Amino acid sequence: MVRGPGMTLAHVLNDKAERHPEREALAFIPDMNEGKIADRLTFGQLAERSRRLAARLATAGFEPGARALLLFPSGLDFAVAFFACSYARLIAVPAPLPERSPTSIQRLAGMVADAEPALILTVEESRETIREWAAGNGYRTLPCITVADTADPSPDDVPLELPTPDDLALLQYTSGSTSDPKGVMVSQGNLLSNLDLIDSFVGRKPEIRVCGWLPHIHDMGLIGQLLYPVYAGGWLLQLPPLEFLKRPSRWLALIARHRIQCAAAPNFAYDLCARVTSEDQAAELDLSHWETALNGAEPINDRTLERFAKRFAPAGFRMESFLPCYGLAEATLIVTGRPAGRPVGKATVDPEQLAHGRLAPMTGAGGKILISSGTILHDNVLIVDPESRMPLADGRVGEIWVTGASVSRGYWRKDEVNEEIFGATTTDGRGPYLRTGDLGVRDGAELYVTGRIKDLIISNGRNLHPHDLECALQEMAGDLPFGSSAVFAIEDHQVVAVQEIRGRQHDDLAQAAARLGRGLAQQFGIGRTSVVFVRPGAVRKTTSGKTRRSAMRQLFLESGLDPIYVSLAPGMSERLGKTPS
Repeated sequence: MVRGPGMTLAHVLNDKAERHPEREALAFIPDMNEGKIADRLTFGQLAERSRRLAARLATAGFEPGARALLLFPSGLDFAVAFFACSYARLIAVPAPLPERSPTSIQRLAGMVADAEPALILTVEESRETIREWAAGNGYRTLPCITVADTADPSPDDVPLELPTPDDLALLQYTSGSTSDPKGVMVSQGNLLSNLDLIDSFVGRKPEIRVCGWLPHIHDMGLIGQLLYPVYAGGWLLQLPPLEFLKRPSRWLALIARHRIQCAAAPNFAYDLCARVTSEDQAAELDLSHWETALNGAEPINDRTLERFAKRFAPAGFRMESFLPCYGLAEATLIVTGRPAGRPVGKATVDPEQLAHGRLAPMTGAGGKILISSGTILHDNVLIVDPESRMPLADGRVGEIWVTGASVSRGYWRKDEVNEEIFGATTTDGRGPYLRTGDLGVRDGAELYVTGRIKDLIISNGRNLHPHDLECALQEMAGDLPFGSSAVFAIEDHQVVAVQEIRGRQHDDLAQAAARLGRGLAQQFGIGRTSVVFVRPGAVRKTTSGKTRRSAMRQLFLESGLDPIYVSLAPGMSERLGKTPS
């Protein structure tokens, strides 16, 4: 890999195409059950197609800095469009295809209003749908260009000035409020810095084999899954996200068949695979080549790691292949991790002390296991009291502040927010830092992430993290067919647990709600909890699978959950004015 100042994605792809033009870079399987590769691109083909599209965009008059809205189904055409944006010095705006759901339409409309794109890039089979959506939402005049056009000019006939590290590569929209979308301004330099950090964790394998199903509109799917193997000179086997959700075990089967070395996913994906794959199915796999299993984008559960490693140990999977990491879009992607092959960092701590903001080791029963999200490099992470902005000593829980070359410039056209979030300084004058909004604690070089400030549940002077309560609900499920959970508190610290349940007949829901409420009260000392049972899919999630607790809180308060059964704590009916139904 050629590294050095001035490098950008365009330089990286040019280098790969010149040195390895015939080496296959990308492959796509549309049907995981069938398992056949339907599309392939070598490094030479990827560079050629991307440069041709870039030449067409330049010829059409789209100037550097213009935003290009990327609306693509699963497949390899997205990669061509993204690299074409780099060659043409356009700012890529990955976005979800228009869907029928009001939430999806509102989110896409908010992104378009904020980014003000000059064009849309897509594929021919999606063009008519996109044109209908554009016409119905006031964007009829927005040019809609497909990547497959045989009339592309030759790049040799249209000189392309390659980008610089300071040029913006993309606006990465975060999975927050649909009414106030925030596009993270990620530069070419940010990307190269973060890709090199990922490469260092994975072990700098120049022909690494990667397999993944994460969507391109999410930072882990775009940077950690698509751009990383191109940067390293490796190979990506791309799968559709919905195919994984329907057939999670097939992901593992394809990893085994294609001797995959690296794959990334949120915690829920590993948990799902461990639950739906039988012992006999696991024994038929060969996962001995899987050296790096990145786990990030949501809280990492020690039970999930143990369950997955135990289930797939007969297939050759090793616990040390797990690479728990921490990151966020505002820092491009990854912030902390650990070199592949090293044991997963763990700490067993006193949960009561942790609730009071202190990391205290504990032996024996009752301890809480924390999974390290990796090591802090070059003091790029600081733990700070979010109120006083005073740096905290090791062992004290506070807000995670981040600095370094991967930290982006801020949110697109949000100057008033950027000064507070991306230009934070401590009381002793250190900075600027990125305020992540995440809570964590440092133990030497290890970083343990404990939750989100905005989701914190405060009870009797103790700080409780919703993720812990949601995990407890899953453990209490028994024979009930539980799905996802969302736990949150309302203004007066009353706790509400929303729990998905599958199936049509649930005659014992009253007893189940009472049992869950008692269980949470006893385990966490929070008093009686309101329990709401809802249908599968009712718990709102981000594109990366994180629970949108703020959205669930709002739906609860506005009686928008359409519950199957509700058990309200004393005083909650009066608080709401009516039962949420």
